[in-house]
Amino acid sequence: MAGSTNIGEGSDNPVDINIVPMVDVIFCLCLFFMCSFHFKALEGKIESWMPTTKGPDDGPPPPLEDIRIRMLWDTITSRTNIRVGSRPISSDSELQGVLLASVNDYKKLGKLDVPANINADPQVPWQKVVGVMDICKNIKIEKIEFAGPGPVASRVIK
Repeated sequence: MAGSTNIGEGSDNPVDINIVPMVDVIFCLCLFFMCSFHFKALEGKIESWMPTTKGPDDGPPPPLEDIRIRMLWDTITSRTNIRVGSRPISSDSELQGVLLASVNDYKKLGKLDVPANINADPQVPWQKVVGVMDICKNIKIEKIEFAGPGPVASRVIK
Protein backbone atom coordinates (compact mmCIF):
# COMPACT_ATOMS: atom_id res chain seq x y z
CA MET A 1 0.00 0.00 0.00
CA ALA A 2 2.87 2.33 -0.61
CA GLY A 3 1.68 5.52 -2.38
CA SER A 4 -1.90 4.98 -1.29
CA THR A 5 -3.80 7.90 0.16
CA ASN A 6 -5.94 5.88 2.55
CA ILE A 7 -6.80 7.35 5.90
CA GLY A 8 -6.55 5.01 8.78
CA GLU A 9 -4.76 1.74 9.07
CA GLY A 10 -4.74 -0.47 6.09
CA SER A 11 -8.06 -1.83 5.03
CA ASP A 12 -10.04 -0.65 8.08
CA ASN A 13 -10.95 2.66 6.40
CA PRO A 14 -10.69 2.50 2.58
CA VAL A 15 -11.57 6.23 1.99
CA ASP A 16 -9.34 8.04 -0.51
CA ILE A 17 -8.92 11.81 -0.26
CA ASN A 18 -9.31 13.54 -3.60
CA ILE A 19 -7.51 16.91 -3.40
CA VAL A 20 -8.43 18.15 -6.93
CA PRO A 21 -11.71 19.83 -5.81
CA MET A 22 -9.89 21.47 -2.89
CA VAL A 23 -7.26 22.90 -5.28
CA ASP A 24 -10.06 24.15 -7.55
CA VAL A 25 -11.75 25.92 -4.65
CA ILE A 26 -8.46 27.52 -3.53
CA PHE A 27 -7.75 28.63 -7.12
CA CYS A 28 -11.22 30.20 -7.38
CA LEU A 29 -10.73 31.99 -4.05
CA CYS A 30 -7.34 33.33 -5.22
CA LEU A 31 -8.93 34.62 -8.43
CA PHE A 32 -11.76 36.22 -6.48
CA PHE A 33 -9.43 38.04 -4.08
CA MET A 34 -7.08 39.14 -6.88
CA CYS A 35 -9.96 40.58 -8.92
CA SER A 36 -11.61 42.33 -5.98
CA PHE A 37 -8.39 43.86 -4.64
CA HIS A 38 -8.12 47.64 -5.12
CA PHE A 39 -4.74 49.36 -5.18
CA LYS A 40 -4.37 52.63 -3.38
CA ALA A 41 -3.74 55.43 -5.86
CA LEU A 42 -0.36 57.03 -5.16
CA GLU A 43 -0.95 59.91 -7.55
CA GLY A 44 -3.84 62.18 -7.01
CA LYS A 45 -4.65 65.69 -6.05
CA ILE A 46 -1.83 68.01 -5.14
CA GLU A 47 -2.72 70.44 -2.44
CA SER A 48 -1.61 73.94 -3.31
CA TRP A 49 -2.30 77.35 -1.93
CA MET A 50 -2.11 80.21 -4.40
CA PRO A 51 -1.40 83.73 -3.15
CA THR A 52 -4.41 86.01 -3.20
CA THR A 53 -2.43 89.25 -3.35
CA LYS A 54 -0.62 88.53 -6.62
CA GLY A 55 -2.03 87.86 -10.03
CA PRO A 56 -0.71 86.80 -13.42
CA ASP A 57 -0.20 90.42 -14.54
CA ASP A 58 2.18 91.38 -11.72
CA GLY A 59 5.78 91.98 -12.74
CA PRO A 60 7.61 91.22 -15.96
CA PRO A 61 6.85 88.02 -17.86
CA PRO A 62 9.20 85.12 -17.16
CA PRO A 63 11.99 84.73 -19.73
CA LEU A 64 12.07 81.95 -22.26
CA GLU A 65 14.28 78.96 -21.59
CA ASP A 66 16.19 79.39 -24.84
CA ILE A 67 16.57 81.69 -27.80
CA ARG A 68 14.52 80.35 -30.72
CA ILE A 69 15.81 81.07 -34.22
CA ARG A 70 13.46 80.02 -37.04
CA MET A 71 14.82 79.83 -40.58
CA LEU A 72 12.19 79.59 -43.33
CA TRP A 73 12.81 79.19 -47.05
CA ASP A 74 10.70 81.45 -49.26
CA THR A 75 10.21 79.69 -52.61
CA ILE A 76 8.90 82.84 -54.31
CA THR A 77 11.94 85.05 -53.61
CA SER A 78 14.42 82.15 -53.21
CA ARG A 79 15.84 83.51 -49.98
CA THR A 80 15.93 82.60 -46.32
CA ASN A 81 13.67 84.42 -43.86
CA ILE A 82 14.97 84.44 -40.28
CA ARG A 83 12.95 85.09 -37.14
CA VAL A 84 14.10 85.31 -33.53
CA GLY A 85 11.00 84.44 -31.56
CA SER A 86 8.32 86.30 -33.50
CA ARG A 87 10.61 89.13 -34.64
CA PRO A 88 11.63 89.11 -38.32
CA ILE A 89 15.33 89.65 -39.03
CA SER A 90 16.54 91.31 -42.25
CA SER A 91 20.35 91.12 -41.99
CA ASP A 92 23.19 89.34 -40.22
CA SER A 93 24.13 92.46 -38.26
CA GLU A 94 20.54 92.81 -37.03
CA LEU A 95 20.54 89.12 -36.04
CA GLN A 96 23.78 89.62 -34.11
CA GLY A 97 22.35 92.69 -32.32
CA VAL A 98 19.12 90.90 -31.35
CA LEU A 99 20.97 87.81 -30.12
CA LEU A 100 23.47 89.92 -28.16
CA ALA A 101 20.64 91.86 -26.51
CA SER A 102 18.88 88.59 -25.59
CA VAL A 103 22.07 87.13 -24.12
CA ASN A 104 22.66 90.29 -22.07
CA ASP A 105 19.07 90.17 -20.77
CA TYR A 106 19.55 86.57 -19.67
CA LYS A 107 22.86 87.42 -17.98
CA LYS A 108 21.16 90.22 -16.04
CA LEU A 109 18.69 87.64 -14.73
CA GLY A 110 21.55 85.38 -13.64
CA LYS A 111 21.23 82.80 -16.38
CA LEU A 112 24.71 82.40 -17.87
CA ASP A 113 24.32 79.36 -20.11
CA VAL A 114 21.62 80.31 -22.62
CA PRO A 115 20.95 77.79 -25.41
CA ALA A 116 20.07 78.87 -28.92
CA ASN A 117 17.54 76.65 -30.65
CA ILE A 118 17.83 76.74 -34.47
CA ASN A 119 14.81 75.44 -36.37
CA ALA A 120 15.62 75.45 -40.09
CA ASP A 121 13.47 74.18 -42.94
CA PRO A 122 15.02 71.40 -45.02
CA GLN A 123 15.12 73.72 -48.04
CA VAL A 124 17.33 76.29 -46.26
CA PRO A 125 20.91 76.12 -47.60
CA TRP A 126 23.44 74.80 -45.09
CA GLN A 127 25.58 77.87 -45.72
CA LYS A 128 22.89 80.03 -44.10
CA VAL A 129 22.54 77.67 -41.11
CA VAL A 130 26.31 77.63 -40.58
CA GLY A 131 26.32 81.44 -40.85
CA VAL A 132 23.76 81.68 -38.02
CA MET A 133 25.84 79.22 -35.98
CA ASP A 134 28.93 81.41 -36.53
CA ILE A 135 27.04 84.47 -35.30
CA CYS A 136 25.97 82.54 -32.19
CA LYS A 137 29.56 81.48 -31.50
CA ASN A 138 30.84 85.06 -32.01
CA ILE A 139 28.58 86.39 -29.25
CA LYS A 140 29.55 83.53 -26.91
CA ILE A 141 26.45 81.32 -27.18
CA GLU A 142 28.12 77.98 -26.58
CA LYS A 143 25.06 75.74 -26.46
CA ILE A 144 23.44 75.48 -29.91
CA GLU A 145 20.57 73.06 -30.42
CA PHE A 146 18.67 72.03 -33.54
CA ALA A 147 14.92 71.49 -33.61
CA GLY A 148 13.37 68.74 -35.69
CA PRO A 149 11.28 69.56 -38.75
CA GLY A 150 7.78 70.73 -37.97
CA PRO A 151 4.58 69.85 -39.80
CA VAL A 152 4.43 70.70 -43.49
CA ALA A 153 1.63 73.26 -42.99
CA SER A 154 3.83 75.40 -40.73
CA ARG A 155 6.51 75.77 -43.41
CA VAL A 156 4.31 77.68 -45.84
CA ILE A 157 5.19 81.38 -45.95
CA LYS A 158 2.37 83.78 -46.71
